[in-house]
Amino acid sequence: MDWNAEGLKDLLVGENNGQVRHFRNIGTVGNPQLTYVGLIQLGNRDLDVGDYSIPWTNDWNEDGLIDLLVGESDGVVNLYINVGTNASPTFSSEAYLMAGGVQLDVGYRSGPNVIDLNGDGVKDVVSGEMGGKAYFFENNGTNSAPDLAAGVYLMNGSQEIATSGTSRTTPIDWDNDGDMDLVIGSYDAFLRRYMQVTTTVAAPTCDINNTGSYIIPASGGRLQYSVAATNSNPTTVVFDAWTKIKNPNSTWTGPLINRPDVTLGPGGNITRNLWLEIPASWATGYYYMYLYVGDYSTNQIYDDDYIYFYKTPTGDGLGPVVKEFAFSNWEDDPCAQAMAPLPETVSLNASPNPFNPTTTLTFALPEAGAVKVEIFNATGQKVTTLVNGYHDAGQHQATWDASDMPSGVYLVSLEAGLMKTTTKLLLVK
Repeated sequence: MDWNAEGLKDLLVGENNGQVRHFRNIGTVGNPQLTYVGLIQLGNRDLDVGDYSIPWTNDWNEDGLIDLLVGESDGVVNLYINVGTNASPTFSSEAYLMAGGVQLDVGYRSGPNVIDLNGDGVKDVVSGEMGGKAYFFENNGTNSAPDLAAGVYLMNGSQEIATSGTSRTTPIDWDNDGDMDLVIGSYDAFLRRYMQVTTTVAAPTCDINNTGSYIIPASGGRLQYSVAATNSNPTTVVFDAWTKIKNPNSTWTGPLINRPDVTLGPGGNITRNLWLEIPASWATGYYYMYLYVGDYSTNQIYDDDYIYFYKTPTGDGLGPVVKEFAFSNWEDDPCAQAMAPLPETVSLNASPNPFNPTTTLTFALPEAGAVKVEIFNATGQKVTTLVNGYHDAGQHQATWDASDMPSGVYLVSLEAGLMKTTTKLLLVK
């Protein structure tokens, strides 16, 4: 947006620490060049919403001046009215957007967009959120005096739009048909495009779960997993189902399984236990296996889900070769383990405890996300980081070898999303 009314597009960038940075365009329309100007100010201090600021500009009160809306980690949307000029925006007060007579709140990590999504001539608000869904707040007022209704989830046919987490929405008329469509980014680094249409066919949902270990040794091993599709619609659905793997270098392999014309009656469900052999030649790193249901020929995706696995080092660095896959069919595989129920809360345990010199930490996650497990000594100094990365929902383990540490009390900290827990360890030598 043109922040300083010079006729050139500038850039506002939110930050993890809750502030908003201004980058001014000192180039041209055809050759933008950005230079950092500074943090956006609120009065005589830096504007700060706490964490995960997501800015959006709009003339909210229709007075001809560009105002600022900022999402944040707490799920609300902050409103800053411009009391300066378009060439020099100035903000002196902070308010919160209201929706349905109460403070607008999407839970966690709001990311507001202001757009006339339903084509009724007045601006609405769309926001992503931490769970991966997209909220729609319809404006029942006017452009100069917005009156936002309570938020509802945007739908993909008969289902709620749902990405892997921390959705970020961008409204755009993708096909130039006069209707606003949506491009949504998410935690898994994908961009998903949702086209606004009058009607959509009834669609199924799908799930994929790791039923064995997510660690594949350097020598190779078997990845065991289950796939499922469910039809919660009152009519029969027909769809394709396929899987693909995203490799550590971000290239893709697949489709692997490609099952066309699956038919499910009302309330129907199909579940299959599958497996795939991972050869020693595969490169070290994280792999992501995606399950899709939709129309494969047109790349129309009704729903998707994924699991990941990690190939340990000393492979020869070669990428996947499709012909090396060894699948079971869609028939049930008796070799696959039964899928365990997901835990309801975050938990952390250690065994043995007291220990010498190694102990195994077992932690449970009710949902997938970024996880960090750190160990601190009795004075609060960090000793080591055992886990730092993305993990699926379920039970996981990590082993700490304290051979080079002195006897004493240690604290283990587990952070999973916004949740945190600790437990005490006693090393006795």
